[in-house]
Amino acid sequence: MSAATHSLYLVTATPDSRWQAAARQPDLQAALANDDGTLLMGSPLRAIADDADADEDVRYLAGLLATVAWFMPNANDWTNPYGPFAAFGDRRSPIPADFVEADITVLAEIADLIPNLVLRSRVLDVVAIAGDPALRPIRHAAQLQALADHGVTSEAMTHADEQWDRGLAVGVRFRGVASAQLDEIERQLVEAASTSSDGGLAVRAARLLGDHRLGREHAAAIAEHLAGHAEGIESIAAQHTLETAAEWYRRAGDPEAAEDATYAIIERLITEADASEAFRASIHLEMALKILRTLPRAARERLGVADLPTELARRIRESGAAAIGQMRVFTTESVDLSGHVTELLAAIRSDDPVESVRRFAGIQPFANLSAFRTEAEQRERQFPLSSLFGRRTLSSDGRTVYRSPTGDAATIYGEKASIWEGLIQHYQLRVNLLGGIVLPRAWGQLSTDHRLHIGDFQALAASSTIVPSTHEGVFARGLHYGYSGDFGAAVHLLVPAIEALVRLHLANAGERTSTISADGNENEIGLSSLMENERVVDIFGEDVAFELRALLCGPIGPNLRNEVAHGLLGDAVFSSGVSIYLWWLTLKLVFMPYWNALHDPEAAEAREPTVPEPDSD
Repeated sequence: MSAATHSLYLVTATPDSRWQAAARQPDLQAALANDDGTLLMGSPLRAIADDADADEDVRYLAGLLATVAWFMPNANDWTNPYGPFAAFGDRRSPIPADFVEADITVLAEIADLIPNLVLRSRVLDVVAIAGDPALRPIRHAAQLQALADHGVTSEAMTHADEQWDRGLAVGVRFRGVASAQLDEIERQLVEAASTSSDGGLAVRAARLLGDHRLGREHAAAIAEHLAGHAEGIESIAAQHTLETAAEWYRRAGDPEAAEDATYAIIERLITEADASEAFRASIHLEMALKILRTLPRAARERLGVADLPTELARRIRESGAAAIGQMRVFTTESVDLSGHVTELLAAIRSDDPVESVRRFAGIQPFANLSAFRTEAEQRERQFPLSSLFGRRTLSSDGRTVYRSPTGDAATIYGEKASIWEGLIQHYQLRVNLLGGIVLPRAWGQLSTDHRLHIGDFQALAASSTIVPSTHEGVFARGLHYGYSGDFGAAVHLLVPAIEALVRLHLANAGERTSTISADGNENEIGLSSLMENERVVDIFGEDVAFELRALLCGPIGPNLRNEVAHGLLGDAVFSSGVSIYLWWLTLKLVFMPYWNALHDPEAAEAREPTVPEPDSD
């Protein structure tokens, strides 16, 4: 370099600002170069922030960056894409809106000095969200540039795909200023989805492209690559790969190839059922029938399997297989509702989120109809005159919605009317206790320990044989709303979804779920009438059937189906014990077949599956 050039460089070079100088501190740079994922970066950054011997500016920067690293991403919420790391009742850890203007200014100054490009992308996103709106487009463009510079890798899609999900959402919105960066990320994802030998990377890349409606001109290549890759792998991974391939065949305008890919999943499941013992076979057959119902009739005829739904339903019935009917209740150790709530909270805690959900779902067994009936009959014997006088049930707005019949002839769901009323009284106490006291505390513990996203619930619903394939997204969103604390929205989604679930499994058992009127119109039978069919006891077990009847049907009890269908639920639904109980019950129904399929092949051997098996000494 000449002296003149060197002199010019000295004149024009911009010195580091106070905060840029602090950001170059070696220990801080070492922590920022960590490539273990943003969440794991938070601890070493926090350690620097808490080091009393460190420079004060370095400590401040480390604290800021640790906070950003610990944000929990939520790409599905455009207005609040980063949530708190932890919540404790009415307290929570920080979110981007908690940063003051000075914090944002500092983060903007040092963003380019962060060697970990995923964290840099997140910092730039936070700066764009919480900073000067006029600078938002250019900062979002820099956010995407960091992702483009990092590149789409297997490790990134395994540990940080939510940052790419957020980046694509931003890029699509700000395409005008970030088109070059978005195009480069799209190119990288298309290459991974259509050529990568890593099947997990190919599927994740394809799903990201599909979620954001990108890469459609490469749809055929992506679909062919995924379908070819599925031929060399087995079980659940192959199913996910073929499902994604089918989606891309549809985007490519090739519905027959999509149907072929879907049918390949069904064939695999039937083959696995043929090679499995009874319980495993029942799960595979239920899943095969669930997926088969997504194929239109014309596709089944083209594939030569028009009668396969009937055949699968017959095999399911023969094996006594309705998945929910094979559930064994999992109970947590040393948990008794008469004990301390702190013991209960400790019992559901686990470092593994799936195990924590299992413990939460098993916090109590289903309502025990036999025990309830015994108590109701004892009470009637103790007060024999009570059944001679009619009772009247009023709605919340004062309407008379039920008058109990007098005498012994009237029955409700096969029970003497007065006994059914006693059952509902006991059940209401259960709902009040669990939904009003126990479950809110347990949910708070679970949601604090683990931050589950909509994708987790989507995977749960898709893998649970009890969930209708047409309602996987509804169940996933309803469960996610509840997990996020919005129990009102959860109730409005889950109640009709449960009705669809009951209808599907009755149809699978060969029962009619619709009626044809005199003028030839075919109408669906409502949930209350569906639940009068005694086959629901065979399918779900008497305890689950009772829960659904007591919680959702009939004018006495919560009657949630009617309340939702007729718009009778007010604002109280967002915080009522009934709402959280309905959400928990649905999570339990959906989760147990999923868990059993993965971990508990012996659960079906008990003929009374909804009764907990005694622990062996």
